[in-house]
Amino acid sequence: MEEHRTALAELEGRLKVEKDRDVSAAITKTEQEALDRLTKVKIDHDNEISKYKAAVAKEQEHTEEVRLRLEQETHNRVVAEDRLKDVKEEFRYFINSLPGHEHSCYNAEYMIAR
Repeated sequence: MEEHRTALAELEGRLKVEKDRDVSAAITKTEQEALDRLTKVKIDHDNEISKYKAAVAKEQEHTEEVRLRLEQETHNRVVAEDRLKDVKEEFRYFINSLPGHEHSCYNAEYMIAR
């Protein structure tokens, strides 16, 4: 009888060790699967952030191009307006320097306005 108890205790001990080993293996497998899922989520998240950053950089580049183009157009307009003012002034001076311009039906302001 003592022999059976000892054999039963050994068997229970082995079963407990095997059960603990199986539980430990299942926990390790579950932890690894969870870690793999988290890693995939992080990689996907990092990829989305990279795409977003690339889109933002592209949009900022486009915005800078538009800003520079607008600045150039504004500069060109100011230069053109200054040149037009100079031409009008030169024309006014030319008309006013003509002999008899005071008696002409066309004065410099009327001609510039046309």
